[in-house]
Amino acid sequence: MGNSIYTIFMPREAFSRKANAELVSKALLQLDIPAGVNDRHDIVVDNQKVSGSAYKIISSRAYHHGTMLIDANTTNLKGCLSKKYMNKSGIQSKGVESVPSPVTNLRDYSFTVDHQQFCESVLTEFEREYNHGINVQPIILNERSIQDLPDQVEKTRQELCSWEWMYGQTPEFTHKMDNKFDWGHMNVFIRSRHGMITEVDMSTDAISAHEVTVVSALSIALKGCRYSEHAPQDAIDKINLEIPGLINEENKIIADEIIEWMRSRLE
Repeated sequence: MGNSIYTIFMPREAFSRKANAELVSKALLQLDIPAGVNDRHDIVVDNQKVSGSAYKIISSRAYHHGTMLIDANTTNLKGCLSKKYMNKSGIQSKGVESVPSPVTNLRDYSFTVDHQQFCESVLTEFEREYNHGINVQPIILNERSIQDLPDQVEKTRQELCSWEWMYGQTPEFTHKMDNKFDWGHMNVFIRSRHGMITEVDMSTDAISAHEVTVVSALSIALKGCRYSEHAPQDAIDKINLEIPGLINEENKIIADEIIEWMRSRLE
């Protein structure tokens, strides 16, 4: 993909966003790439971003995760990040939004730079900064050696793959959506916090008892479900379990239409 990923793991009291970014930028200077660190602690070359970072501080540990654009397709990257292509209308979040920035590749400043050179240069700078210049022997992980890692590593891997870790800490947000069905118009308001649906308000201008029954039941059953494309079906399963027969042959097609539509909006 033309993009390298690195992580600096250190004690909380030693953590510094600026220091870590400067360490990597110094490594790039050793490759004759004129890198620097801006006020947002991004690594830039000619005021164009080559590295973005994310941070996590927990207990006594600190993690600095970073990327480095070496030879990525920046056209595709800009397309992925453009709000024009992000179909998230109706969503308002309390999370911190990313700030768009012009980007470039290291390859635009060096014909020879590659992933291996980047890694070796960062390692050298790390040794100079934290190990008195003494060489550190890298540990290369592959399918065979990974089996020899401590059990705690596997436990951590499983934790990072869990729904609780990936979505359970999501900041609160709301999602408004509406759709016109053959049987009437429908409005939906959802509030979610830590990946769980905490509030739902669904309404329709349909006057038939079938539509009103399904919409009302879903509005109640969705509360407490995980916010995902599976939530509408989970809500139907909850209804079938708690009120058998409420979803029946006469209104099932209505429920199916709502599920299909909401699933596409909650992906």
